[in-house]
Amino acid sequence: MKRDTQKIYDFQPGDVQEEQPRRVQQRKKPRKWLWLTLAVVIVLGVVAVAVLWDANSFDGLRRSIIYARAEKDETGCAKLYYYENDATSRFAALNGSLVTVAANQVRVLDERSQVLYQNSVRFLHPDLVSGGDVAVAYDIGGTVLYALDSKGLRWQQETEGELLSVTVNPHGYVTATYNKSGAKAAVTVWDSSGTAVFTYLSAQRFVMTAALGRDDRTLAAVTMGQEDGGFQSFLVLYRTNSDKEVAATAINGGAVYALETMQKSFCAVSEQGLYLLDTDGALRSSYSYGGQYLRRCATGDGDWAALLLSRYKSGGFASLITVDNDGNELGGCDIDGEVLDMSTAGRYVAVLFSDRLTIYDKYLTEVATLPDVSEARAVLMREDGSAVLAGAAGASLYLP
Repeated sequence: MKRDTQKIYDFQPGDVQEEQPRRVQQRKKPRKWLWLTLAVVIVLGVVAVAVLWDANSFDGLRRSIIYARAEKDETGCAKLYYYENDATSRFAALNGSLVTVAANQVRVLDERSQVLYQNSVRFLHPDLVSGGDVAVAYDIGGTVLYALDSKGLRWQQETEGELLSVTVNPHGYVTATYNKSGAKAAVTVWDSSGTAVFTYLSAQRFVMTAALGRDDRTLAAVTMGQEDGGFQSFLVLYRTNSDKEVAATAINGGAVYALETMQKSFCAVSEQGLYLLDTDGALRSSYSYGGQYLRRCATGDGDWAALLLSRYKSGGFASLITVDNDGNELGGCDIDGEVLDMSTAGRYVAVLFSDRLTIYDKYLTEVATLPDVSEARAVLMREDGSAVLAGAAGASLYLP
């Protein structure tokens, strides 16, 4: 019979050694308060590290753990995705997967370059937008929407007229602006499963673009109509449970290029400045470009935006500015060189130059620089501080 491996001591009563082993055994018994104290010390230690160590260094530690097994070259890049695309290609990063759209194909690849979804298309003007864990591929002037996630196709819908613009909010709600017979324009909102939850027909004004707020119930539409003999841009608000207009606010900064959703407001990106409006239509703040030309704009994690401004319409010299949700300038720096692309995520902004990639935090402190990026055509910033560099035949993950 198998015996217990615990040692058994045999002592005669009254032996002076009898009590000693018992005392030793009592010390070996785990005490609950000791383990509790140890757990508290560990938790406090982690909190102290998070507080005392800056966020950029903490993200670097996290990246080194997550991607410890990734095969990287001497520059810190791991080649993950292989594909063939053309000059019209657009890219989006979704939870480790890469979405690509070109004139002839929509595709989703995982980090082993395995094809998760692929569909042949005939796009004249392919575009790709993303928000949360959803990306939407479509053809400007076409009628079909492909909503994709990190695993492949989530849903597909067709509109009644030619698509003008598409936006995706952080919860995966898709808003499409399109032409419709009998109206100046139409706007439809689909939830994350592809169910239409709201449709708005504009009879009086042309609609340039529209976006659903982070509350999933407030729709903002950029419209253009005649006012005092000229054209005027407005931001018009609706609730998705009614087709009645909630508010209409004039945007006096010229043409509106884009409409973004931020944590507390909608951000109208115009040719003269940023206009931040509450979900009730009130103008809460603005930021003027100071007469400079807007070259590029990207929003971060919902409470800040990055602007590339220049005194001239062309040329390599420009200023990089970051602005918070209240219209306050967070940081600014001068940059010199041809900018090919710019991307934001979390607390980071990546600027892809023709000869290098530079990553900044939202205060424009330089975090990392990667030289020799001649094959890259686009950059996709990720929240953990890594960045995807996409080229014509493949994409790499840069791990600073």
